[in-house]
Amino acid sequence: MVKHRFGQFLVSKGIVDEEAIVKALNFQRQQSLPIGQLALTKRKLTVKQVFTILNAQIDSPKPFGEIAVELGYLTTQEVRKLLELQSQKRPFLGEILVNMEKITEEQLNSLLVEFGRKMADIP
Repeated sequence: MVKHRFGQFLVSKGIVDEEAIVKALNFQRQQSLPIGQLALTKRKLTVKQVFTILNAQIDSPKPFGEIAVELGYLTTQEVRKLLELQSQKRPFLGEILVNMEKITEEQLNSLLVEFGRKMADIP
């Protein structure tokens, strides 16, 4: 299945340029809380455990959550819940573009409807 992203949709329609999307996505990434920080906040990990995982990441391409599971610090389900929480706390691309004054709120609402319809037509 092909993934269709809202940013790609906006660029293909000529609403915003690729540079604006890249800036917005970088801002979005900066606003995302690291999973280790979320695990600390939710009291799922101790500071020592977070540092152990981060040290293990230095020599491994594996993501934080996978290492936490391998070390027995978190379950797969706990990692999933933390990743869900992380994505819920991340600002939406459309909201960021409105704040950057690349589109208006009215445009955003209209474009989201159009994007949703387009995605509904994809098999």
